[in-house]
Amino acid sequence: MEIKNFVLGGMSTNAYLVWENKQDATLFDIGGENLKPLIDFLEENEIVLKRVVFTHGHYDHIGGLMKLLEYKMDIDLYIGYEDKEFLYNSNLSLSSQIMGSEFKLGKDKKIITLKEGDTVSGFFVIDTPGHTKGSKCFYNEANKVMISGDTLFNMGYGRVDLPTGSYEDIVRSLNKICKNYPAETIVYPGHNGMTKLGVERKNLFGE
Repeated sequence: MEIKNFVLGGMSTNAYLVWENKQDATLFDIGGENLKPLIDFLEENEIVLKRVVFTHGHYDHIGGLMKLLEYKMDIDLYIGYEDKEFLYNSNLSLSSQIMGSEFKLGKDKKIITLKEGDTVSGFFVIDTPGHTKGSKCFYNEANKVMISGDTLFNMGYGRVDLPTGSYEDIVRSLNKICKNYPAETIVYPGHNGMTKLGVERKNLFGE
């Protein structure tokens, strides 16, 4: 498995391009419109982007979607079913607050919703509400890799004071991923650098 990180948007959001087959690549999150490095990389390496998977629906993780669709109209879009409305509601996605403008995906664009137990691109979908009600983490067992969005950071976790956030939920979600998945799992978070689940378990729970 190959993973290439692109830092996009004004909030330095990580977007992860993942592929094993160059004709079937997946992008996790797309938080800004500065897409030239991504597009150039795809073209130079003859990689075909087939889908975008959103870890959750905040604007700093979906904000580059419209720009991407100008390049690629045939990609599939995936998001947790609880966060689907974020793609149409600027108050939920926070685009009104962050950009002072509305982000609204056209209703004609098909959205594939995800729930725990689903798989996408070799990743098992884990329900991890707390940062938003529909936040998901994505775990690849073969490579012991987890894409965590804003649920888990290097030495921290996402805010819970935004629409649909919950401190109680994120505590349960952090327990779930830190204690039920291998300590050596490499975590690719929504912001800042990588970490490992064992490190974050010790940091958060002292274990």
